[in-house]
Amino acid sequence: MKYLELGTIVNTHGLRGEVKVLCNYYGKKFLWAVKTTVYLEENKQLIPLSITRVRNHQQFLLLTFENYDTIELVQSMKNKHLVINTEKIINVNLPWFYQDILHYQAFDASNDIFLGEVIAFFDNNHQGLWEIKMVNNKTFFIPNNEVFISKINKEEKKVYFNMIEGLINNG
Repeated sequence: MKYLELGTIVNTHGLRGEVKVLCNYYGKKFLWAVKTTVYLEENKQLIPLSITRVRNHQQFLLLTFENYDTIELVQSMKNKHLVINTEKIINVNLPWFYQDILHYQAFDASNDIFLGEVIAFFDNNHQGLWEIKMVNNKTFFIPNNEVFISKINKEEKKVYFNMIEGLINNG
């Protein structure tokens, strides 16, 4: 099974078992809902947690889990990651996962020119960046935004980007 990280529990909130989650790029797109099962990564183990309450608080998400109703029960969750089984995600906001696009060939959508290979995705908790390695081994970054991603061809393992002047530094 493949798992996708959605965010990190950064602290507790209040005394009734609520945790404060800093969502990553996918966590912000994910449809958090009551009765959804997420998994806490702890010592290379995945502990299933059923969500009983969800609410927004500033830039964080506040979650409460079934059978975790005191601060003492959730304190050990600090700085641990929440993940979900990708097979369980049915969400139009997540049409693909960044892991699926790694090692795809990157092309300029306007003229079909080969740009290089997608070698990494960096999540900066805002929108993320694709790292593209050109044939000369130099790299450049493209923002992970629907404005820049034109088309993804999974069969041919190609991704087409809408390029703008200045994205590639030829210097």
